[in-house]
Amino acid sequence: MRSCFIVFGLAIVTLTLIGTVVHAEKVRCSAIRDSAMCLSEPSCWYDAANNKGCLDGPAPNADRCNSHLGESTCNTSSFSCTWNTGAEACVSKSP
Repeated sequence: MRSCFIVFGLAIVTLTLIGTVVHAEKVRCSAIRDSAMCLSEPSCWYDAANNKGCLDGPAPNADRCNSHLGESTCNTSSFSCTWNTGAEACVSKSP
């Protein structure tokens, strides 16, 4: 009698675990609040520049050199940046 209860209990636990794996819902990027958790999801990207948090889809292509605001930091960065005097902005070097 006792073994029937144990077998029945194990069967319920097994069916519950299988059901949760099958019905796992898609990750909603907007529900993620942590930047590290957001970046660990391949379908999400974190928009820290505009303070919008975790967003769905691929990250837009952005020039990494735009974050440098001064000529001295632009020319010394390791991102292959150069200072554009006409636009007063830091831009990527053309290959």
